[in-house]
Amino acid sequence: MKLLRAAVGSVWLRVAVTLGLLGLVLSEIDWDAVRTGLLEGDPWWFAAAVVAIVAALVVGAVRWRALLKIAGIDLSPGQVGRIYAISTFSQTFLPTTVGGDVARSLLVTRNGPVLARTASTVVVDRAGGLAGLLAVAWVAVATGSGPLPRHAAAGLTWATLMVGLGGAVVVVLLLRRPPWFMRLIPARALETARNAGRVARDVVCNPGALVVLMATSVVFQALVSFQIWALARCLGDHPSFGAAAVTLTLVTIATLIPLSIGGFGIREGSYVVLLASIGIGATNATLISLGSVVVLLIASLPGAVLLAMNGMRPALE
Repeated sequence: MKLLRAAVGSVWLRVAVTLGLLGLVLSEIDWDAVRTGLLEGDPWWFAAAVVAIVAALVVGAVRWRALLKIAGIDLSPGQVGRIYAISTFSQTFLPTTVGGDVARSLLVTRNGPVLARTASTVVVDRAGGLAGLLAVAWVAVATGSGPLPRHAAAGLTWATLMVGLGGAVVVVLLLRRPPWFMRLIPARALETARNAGRVARDVVCNPGALVVLMATSVVFQALVSFQIWALARCLGDHPSFGAAAVTLTLVTIATLIPLSIGGFGIREGSYVVLLASIGIGATNATLISLGSVVVLLIASLPGAVLLAMNGMRPALE
């Protein structure tokens, strides 16, 4: 177990895996087609993708503010917007999405107990976003909106079972707090874990809060799926919205495996494999993947400006 934990946590191993996977993907790319796609792509669809992600970030900030209120932390919309923008920018540039989550918590406060409550809202926010992602994908499968990636239903079934069962087990263990489970949690994360259990319980027991969490999560993920669809249209491909939603879901779950830096390599390879079954070549699939990173970078630039102006000053201090 220690060897596995050390291997997963090794930066050098992640660098090696990232370079290896990217090299494998890039070796399959037609570089003349890349140049043609970039020069002849429709800029209006790219602009639509950027607008969709900006809108998604606004919805995400609204969702997180609702969770903060449940945890007893009252921030103004302006404060939440600043924190969410900066943390999104940090998430874009740091090796893993955890970097953005840590920044989000620290931008609220450095006070220990309040920091633990804030971190717990980030954990629940992530869980809600994943639930919304699966919901959008299942709606796409149920409505039969155009051709879907091969074995999409089977992949979603396994992903839903793993996420749902794993999440339910963790929530139950956090609520019951058996000694053997609590000993597995690092001491510095113990208070955050306890608070995450309380926030999750408060959300589940409050129908209004649960509806807000799920509705904003579904809208957020629908906008992100639209971004993937728009990027494909920009390059001249015409997948269904359902194909974009299902592909995004399976790729996102694949990148949760902490084997590469920022999911690079795993994300591109997953897009290539999934989109090939609906007629999108490796070159365009890779451009769609990298394009989504560029779109997020552009949408998160306000966070860079705010970071330069105010630094990491906590909102509550």
